[in-house]
Amino acid sequence: MQYIIKFFFSFIFLCGISLISNSAVLKADSLYASGNYFEASIEYERLVFQGDAETDLNWLRYKKALCYRKMNDFGRAISALQTTYFSNPDDSLYRFVCYEQSLCYYLNNEPARALWKIDEYFHRSSDSVNIGVFLPIKILSLHETYKWEEAEQNFVEFIELQHFTPEKEITLKRLTEELYSKKNRPRIKSLKAARNWSRFIPGSGQMYAGKSGEGIINFLINASVLTFAGVQVYNGFYITGYLVGLGFFNKTYHGGMKRAEVIASQTNKQHMVEFNREVNQELISIIASE
Repeated sequence: MQYIIKFFFSFIFLCGISLISNSAVLKADSLYASGNYFEASIEYERLVFQGDAETDLNWLRYKKALCYRKMNDFGRAISALQTTYFSNPDDSLYRFVCYEQSLCYYLNNEPARALWKIDEYFHRSSDSVNIGVFLPIKILSLHETYKWEEAEQNFVEFIELQHFTPEKEITLKRLTEELYSKKNRPRIKSLKAARNWSRFIPGSGQMYAGKSGEGIINFLINASVLTFAGVQVYNGFYITGYLVGLGFFNKTYHGGMKRAEVIASQTNKQHMVEFNREVNQELISIIASE
């Protein structure tokens, strides 16, 4: 009788813990569904701290990462997902985690890591069905790494996976070929070339990067400062010419080289945004017409 009583109270205690745990999960899910992502992330973190089963922990970390992504905190989302562990790569949750990691890497301006994560998933997993789910992220990441031919191949593969009629598939492939033709690809400016142009001719790096007006102003400023230094030295004011003239020229000269790199980077990003917008429109039209 004594053992029966102990078993009864132990059973009641474990049921109580289970009910509390389920209630806490429902609370966190409710906060997430209502858009209170910060509060939901705290609840999921508390459940992770209290949990012990690896399967449950992976799911809770995944949900916590979703909260961080919704808050545009992609770095913390990646960190949360990196703590997950899967002994079985064919676990369905493993696909969701890898997809979320690759997406967050891309959104965090780490396209190379996004590509690595996608490749890792298909290397470890026997999944050959869900490649289409990852392809949009892979295509955009390939754009960011300037791998145009590979991006085009993946776009064609994405079209083939949609099971369109032969006529529509041919039309979409022609549009893709036109989209990725050399005349339509973003004209990427070399950061090194922009810096070197400004090194030899101040202001020319800005002009190369697409800011002609700023380049002309930079050239005139450098020329004026250098002329001032020369005039001061010619008139015997060596200290003024050296400290004021050449000192200021040193700042405008090296600052111009750094500025040329910044402008080139901004120009490249703008071109990529415009190109990706076109690609996104085609991707959306393909998905919407399924």
